[in-house]
Amino acid sequence: MTALKAVGRPLFNLLFVLVCLVIAWQVLLNVGGVNELVARTPEQVLSWLFSDDSASENRSSVLHPLWQTLIDAGIGFAAGLLAATAVATATYLWKGVEAATMPVAMIVRTVPLVALAPIITLVVGNGFWTVAAMSGIVVFFPALVTISFGLRSVTQQMVDVVHVYGGSESAVLRRVAFPHALPSFFAAIRISVPGAVTGALIAEFYTTPDSVGKAVNQALALYQYDTVWALLVVTTLASILLYMVAQLLERLVLTRYGHVAG
Repeated sequence: MTALKAVGRPLFNLLFVLVCLVIAWQVLLNVGGVNELVARTPEQVLSWLFSDDSASENRSSVLHPLWQTLIDAGIGFAAGLLAATAVATATYLWKGVEAATMPVAMIVRTVPLVALAPIITLVVGNGFWTVAAMSGIVVFFPALVTISFGLRSVTQQMVDVVHVYGGSESAVLRRVAFPHALPSFFAAIRISVPGAVTGALIAEFYTTPDSVGKAVNQALALYQYDTVWALLVVTTLASILLYMVAQLLERLVLTRYGHVAG
């Protein structure tokens, strides 16, 4: 029963978000007075993807770049999250690490992503690793702050209990700090999922030919607005679904470990 509740809430959130997006989309088109040559309604996008004579080709032209973008974002997400976890763990064990890393992380994070992309391209080349690096940078800083907060929220009484039984700092980290920081860790995952996709899309405007960012650029240049809207829709849906999967995983794990998965 508890597991069903944990699954049901993310699914309800997914349906609610989708309904709100469709309503907002339709309202903005009607109120904003967008040129009909440029604007596409939800029905038109669905028709272009599933009902038109060339629907199969249309879906292929959208899903192929989406798959590449998700791969790019996934690599950046994993790299950024692992790096953030490692640095957060180091800052918990050794206080001097925080003073050395936080200023650098803050400087990198405050630089606009659009400005970072050409610089990273010059450093690592024009290709897959540029996109992965951009996604990783977007993920790293918020994940680092969130996970560090979770690790440092352990009370001194909990630490003292482990020390009384002869546990070392590594035992405190493994048996108390990490389990206690699980809500913060999953919060970092939820924040990082859309961030990784955003970072990948920005970088793809400068690199990675077979991707959503590059496909949007090319479609705009050729006035292929059906393709543009379809790319935006499937990318948004993919981001929402990944976020909901992260939320579902969070609720299942936190329920298993006795946390309040609210």
